[in-house]
Amino acid sequence: MSKPTISVIIPTCDRPEYLKDTLISVINQTVPPQEILVIDNGLVPVDQNLLPKDKLIKVIRALPRFGVSQARNMGAILASFDILAFLDDDDEWDTCYLENVRDTHYETGANVILGRLRDRVSKKPITGKQAIFYNEKDLIKKILFRNPGVVGSNTSVIRHHFFLGPGYDQSITTGQDKAMVLDLLLLGTSVKMAENAWVDFRDEGDRPRQTELSKLSQGKRRFMIKYWHNMNWYQRFFNILMWFKVNIRRLVFSFLKYL
Repeated sequence: MSKPTISVIIPTCDRPEYLKDTLISVINQTVPPQEILVIDNGLVPVDQNLLPKDKLIKVIRALPRFGVSQARNMGAILASFDILAFLDDDDEWDTCYLENVRDTHYETGANVILGRLRDRVSKKPITGKQAIFYNEKDLIKKILFRNPGVVGSNTSVIRHHFFLGPGYDQSITTGQDKAMVLDLLLLGTSVKMAENAWVDFRDEGDRPRQTELSKLSQGKRRFMIKYWHNMNWYQRFFNILMWFKVNIRRLVFSFLKYL
């Protein structure tokens, strides 16, 4: 049995200052992918002259601002190889990331592989975002409670298995990454962690900008509605509490703005 081939999918939206470094981290992998699909849905098209010159890179111009979920789904549809490795345009991969993802799938047969997150500056693991789980049932429980560290840059899925689920749900404005994995988990998919597959993550902590709080509130509400019947009373209570917390912060920011 030969080892699987890899398509890298990078949605990008008006962040050219980060995209170049992101692409360099992919080009420098010890196990290179077979293609790198950049799905550009920014208001301003990506200037390809500013990107690294590599035959693997394909920039696909999408509708402006049609959303990160749609961009990832579009990349999955256009991809040609076995593993869909998703990466955000402001994060970077350790040079051995794809090698560890590929080998973990090859050795375990898992259909979803999760990498690990570390701060891109200090290189230290980000507390609370390591997606550590004992089995698939445990991961479902943790995702329904809060995001244990499933993001757009550390998730890889076997291509044919990706299409068994609904893909990335564009109705969920934040947390689409954990929702996509959760949908596959609820269908009985197998998930493993690639212990040495590190993402250099641009961490903003728990401090979204004022303009993002409305989007965060909407995302939490829609996540609750979609998975309400999968949650126990404690998970429901916690999610409601976190939703209220975001909305209180929205009110405080609005009040301070008009002082």
